[in-house]
Amino acid sequence: MDGTDEVRDLPDWRVLVVGGASGMGKTGVSRALARRYGVPVVEVDDIVEALLAVTLPEHLPEVHFWRTHPEAARQAPESVVERQIAIAKALAPAIEAVVANHVGTDTPVILEGDYVLPEPATPKGPVRAVFLHEDDERQVTANYLRREPEAGPQRQRARVSVLYGRWLAAQARAAGVPVVAPRPWEDLVGRVAEAVGGVSPNTVASARTAATRSPSRSPAA
Repeated sequence: MDGTDEVRDLPDWRVLVVGGASGMGKTGVSRALARRYGVPVVEVDDIVEALLAVTLPEHLPEVHFWRTHPEAARQAPESVVERQIAIAKALAPAIEAVVANHVGTDTPVILEGDYVLPEPATPKGPVRAVFLHEDDERQVTANYLRREPEAGPQRQRARVSVLYGRWLAAQARAAGVPVVAPRPWEDLVGRVAEAVGGVSPNTVASARTAATRSPSRSPAA
């Protein structure tokens, strides 16, 4: 105990994967769950940056793709999504190594990011996962505009996000991993906690209470 009145329930998982495309709310819900359980968050973006720093494009061409081909981001959304999928698959071994390390050392962590895939998750096992998916392009555009108003409406990016999110959601469902709609934002933390299991009713109730006390806005990631 640290002298505060807050009591955190220890999760019965060791890695909680929070996946989904950009702009779906992953970062906000991951941070809320991290506070609830008293565990850290590992962002897949950090893993990507580490790999970029210690490898050359010829070593991991898919991971370096956006830096070596910046113009590709302006291609048709379907082409961009194909590249996103290729990058996710290329990153899978590195992400699985991080997952295995936390399971092996018995150190709980929440792992979130656009490029994480559902394969490491096992129902009721030490690795759980949940994927967020918003299928309304207008809502995703609004999420980006709220988060990055200086960039203006990012409709192309929102279209890519929805298409990639559909693919991720299909992969998750095929693997038996729950897919959760981000809206309503107010009870998202509680719904995610319920979806992954391994939490007490008090934890879920507390998460919902905390969510309702927060401003009613998208925590889009």
